[in-house]
Amino acid sequence: MAADSLRERKKARTHDQIAEVALYLFTTQGYDATTLEEIAAAADVHKRTLLRYFPSKAHLVLHRQIAVLEAFKSELEGRKDAPALEVWRRHVTTHAKTVARRGANLDMTKITEATPELRGEMLKIQLEYQTALQRELERDYARIPDRELRTNVAAAALVGGNYAVAGRISQRDAYHRLERSVLKVIDLVRTRLLES
Repeated sequence: MAADSLRERKKARTHDQIAEVALYLFTTQGYDATTLEEIAAAADVHKRTLLRYFPSKAHLVLHRQIAVLEAFKSELEGRKDAPALEVWRRHVTTHAKTVARRGANLDMTKITEATPELRGEMLKIQLEYQTALQRELERDYARIPDRELRTNVAAAALVGGNYAVAGRISQRDAYHRLERSVLKVIDLVRTRLLES
């Protein structure tokens, strides 16, 4: 049992070390100019080891967003009787607090915004959020007129609104306003689209 714990801690350290080295190299050299071989060498691991932790170069930048998406999907699956909007509210407020505490995560955001490949990957993550959320909203609002259309638009508005607010807030370094702003988006979608 202790060996498993030691192994898990070592894996976590290796993961974090690779991610830190990648961020430093992407920030100093640029995303496109940095190779996986350079990252592996600087992190003192073999390229195959790097690829076990991060299956692509894009994962090195977006690994936190991917992990947060997977956590949200798990939260939705285990929601039992909790409304999907409540699961979304808890998810985005928790994430808003995490982003507000990090602040330095801005480097990854800048790299993503400056790189077309990463912007495309970010759109795929947003679409996965939207698809998962829409499916659950459709279950919760089974009796509303035009259910499929309204829940699809609601999911798109929730996810797009969250990313739009986060982008605006991070540009102004006003992280303290992030949670309040995303809650306004949720309330607007609930009252105007789903319960009207």
